[in-house]
Parts: sequence; C-alpha cells; structure tokens
Amino acid sequence: MVAKKRYIVALGASAGGVAALSEFFDNSLPDGVTYVITTHLYPHQKSILSQIIQKHIDIKVYDVIDNTELESNAIYVMPENKTMTIEEGNLILNPRDLSIKVNKAIDIFFKSLANDTYFEKIAVVLSGMGIDGTEGITALSKKGAYIIAQTTLSADESSMPNSVIRSGFADEILEPKQMPAAIIAYMAK
Repeated sequence: MVAKKRYIVALGASAGGVAALSEFFDNSLPDGVTYVITTHLYPHQKSILSQIIQKHIDIKVYDVIDNTELESNAIYVMPENKTMTIEEGNLILNPRDLSIKVNKAIDIFFKSLANDTYFEKIAVVLSGMGIDGTEGITALSKKGAYIIAQTTLSADESSMPNSVIRSGFADEILEPKQMPAAIIAYMAK
C-alpha cells in the first residue's frame, strides 16, 4: 500500500527497544512513509542502532545529522548524546544536557512533532523504563495522531508503554509484529 498523504511514524523506545524495533521492522510495512526512531542511548557510546535496524528492512536507514530533510521510504535514527525536534519537516539536533538525569528525548521529539504541520502523525511507544513518551503522546493525541503502545506482556521493560496505556491516549495496544498491519489499516481509512 502506498500512502496518499505524507505520513510519519515516530517510534520511541528504551530498554528492550532493540528487540521490539527489530520485530516491528521484520513485518510488512506501508510504502511512502517516513519513520523516525527516538531512543534512550548511552551518551558516550557510539550507537549502532541504524545498522541493526538495516538488517531487518530493505529501505534505507539513516543516522540523523542536524537539519536533516525527511524523505519517504526511509528510516531516521536519532544519534547518541543528542535530543531531536522537528521543524518544518526537518530534524534538528541539540546537545543533550547531561546534568538532567531523567532522559526525556522521546517527549521532546513527540511534543515538537505535535506542532508539525507537514505530516499525518502516527506515534508508537515500545519497550522502555520510566514514563518518557507519555507527555508527548498526550500532545500528539490532542492533534489527532494515531497512537500505538506495545503490550506490557510483550515488552522487555513495560513501564514506558504501560504509562501511555494508563494515560488513556493509546488507540491500539499491540505486539510489535502486529503494529505494521494496524498502521496499514489506519492509513487505508
């Protein structure tokens, strides 16, 4: 299925997220969509997430550089030691403030995405510890985004998706392998 509108699928993950992301990308995905992955990464360790994801998908996976213009049929991965926002359809990187102990990288990106006007928005919260993503999901939901949370039983760390589920803003609660089909069905409406 090819998207008629410009869709962005924003995925947020933390602990246990690599397995969930791999399972997500192992399954059939819609064409014409942009994917952006925001995760909690160790600030001083080079991320290899883009190489891991590339093994599970045929479309190109990019490490984000500052002011990246988004293309369809591509996956963009936030690098380590950064926070990321979206402005006028471009990804903007900022240094991560390491004095702030609670990593809110997913909320930072999701909240900026809520204000973006370039894309129809789909947000996915996968395995992770803490509550990062819930504030951003709240903002996205109020702007009409389609929200998916990973089932707590399928998540290696369930507190992040569980926080989204408890917020009441999740439109679907699914295992990662079920999410692409749900996204395709949503886009077909």
